[in-house]
Amino acid sequence: MSDAIASCLLLIGVLALFCWDRYCLYVARSELAALQRAARRDPLTGLANRAGLADAWTQLAPVRPWVVVVDLDGFKPVNDNHGHAAGDIVLTAVAHRLRTVHGVAARLGGDEFAALVCDPDPTAAARQLAAAIAAPVRLPSGAVASVTASIGLAPASPAGLAAALADADAAMYRAKTTRTGIAVFDPRRDDHATADTRPTVRVRDLAPAVGVGR
Repeated sequence: MSDAIASCLLLIGVLALFCWDRYCLYVARSELAALQRAARRDPLTGLANRAGLADAWTQLAPVRPWVVVVDLDGFKPVNDNHGHAAGDIVLTAVAHRLRTVHGVAARLGGDEFAALVCDPDPTAAARQLAAAIAAPVRLPSGAVASVTASIGLAPASPAGLAAALADADAAMYRAKTTRTGIAVFDPRRDDHATADTRPTVRVRDLAPAVGVGR
């Protein structure tokens, strides 16, 4: 009888150890998955970051989404006049409005955003987005902050996401300099070299993350 009890206890111990190992493995995998998801999200806005945008491009490339680059106008005065906390509130509000696009939105850094838009009329979608971004944001102090957007659009490029982002960025620069608000990439009018003379061309930082031809 004692041998049978000992065998049962041993079996229970082995099963308990096995279950514990499986539980630890499950927890480790869950934590790893959470870290991987976090690594593809912008911590302030919750939008995709550069890596997340690259993942979305890989998934959406077969449907050839339009690539949109959004740069905020009037954001620096918000920081200067109301503080960086207010600036973060405005960025979060803009991110919320970007989530209305039919596609995937991302924050590239600072006050520059991007989106992969799966819309039959991307220009109309960009106009709606510009109007949404221009809506005032009420701050906790009671003050109202307003920004507008310069938006560049480009069709999916066979050369990959980095190339399409560069096209959209060049169009955005034309929209900003001509104060038209929105511009569609035109290789006859948009000069990448001219756009690259800006102090910071943030979409170029994406090249190591997304590569060419993905």
